[in-house]
Amino acid sequence: MKLKREFADFYKEIRIDSETHALKEKREILEDDIKSKLPGILVDHNISISKTDIRMIDQGSYKYNTTIKDDIVDRDVAVMIPLDTSTNSDPRIIKGYLRDAINISPRTVAIKEPCVRASYYENGKEWLHIDLPLYATDGSCVYLARGKEFSNSYSWEDADPDGLNDYLCGQINGNDQLRRIICFIKKWRNEQYSGSTNDHEVPPSIGLTLLACDCFSAQSTIEGDDDLLSLQKTMKGILDKFTYTADSSGNLIKTITKYLPVTPYTDVFKKMKESSSYITTFYNRLSKAVDNLTNAVNVESAHDAGEYVQKVLGDSFTVPAKEAVAASAQNKREHSFG
Repeated sequence: MKLKREFADFYKEIRIDSETHALKEKREILEDDIKSKLPGILVDHNISISKTDIRMIDQGSYKYNTTIKDDIVDRDVAVMIPLDTSTNSDPRIIKGYLRDAINISPRTVAIKEPCVRASYYENGKEWLHIDLPLYATDGSCVYLARGKEFSNSYSWEDADPDGLNDYLCGQINGNDQLRRIICFIKKWRNEQYSGSTNDHEVPPSIGLTLLACDCFSAQSTIEGDDDLLSLQKTMKGILDKFTYTADSSGNLIKTITKYLPVTPYTDVFKKMKESSSYITTFYNRLSKAVDNLTNAVNVESAHDAGEYVQKVLGDSFTVPAKEAVAASAQNKREHSFG
């Protein structure tokens, strides 16, 4: 089976199996600050909650065990508090209280549209940020606090973070090949968008994860899982999800839609689609990756296949050495006339 060892070694190299000590320490200190300081800040504003009322849950790749190495460690931890959202109708204010609870050196804290972000720097360079989406439990409903600090666009959005966790854990847990394929696709995304700085230019991780689950193609032989073929077929399946739509000028462009499988059932690519160029770039880069993977599947040489895969997953993917020509057979041919 082609490139079996190379894919196995690559997965070990890019995957983060568990939290590092430094990250675990930062997360636990942050959680302690929230639980010890946020209730007092809320009480000062006539919102009564106790430390035990605050619930914090893992979200994102650490929850699904699909985290890969990157220049900046990205961690998602939800903060859930009981709150009357009709009395406290402005989520920006409540996010401000969360920010105040954790705005302590050496953190840099900012209110983002979907979360409060605590960033950590070393020698002037960010190495970690922990995103804290804030949820209000109001009766039987759960709402996500949306809105930047000074934005005129804000809302308490219907949400089901536990349901999303249950859905994705149900898809991924126990399916080791799917977990690897998700990590490979995220590595492709990181390679392709390493220089991106614009908001919503990069395909969101949740979108790629959901699409990978939808389009996953399990592939194996008697030798074991065939990750090359599985990756090629899964990414081809994602490419086939694109359809044509008309832009504001009436031009037909490729686009893709993926709705959350739980409340609020929103399109995870909605923000990205606000710029047709972002979606077009996404399609073109994905199409190129599928072409390279298809070539890797079809060529005879493992060396040539590895070179095609390297164009998709980056230089850290090992290309096998070229197969040596059997010198003895060559000599026999050369001296068989005598």
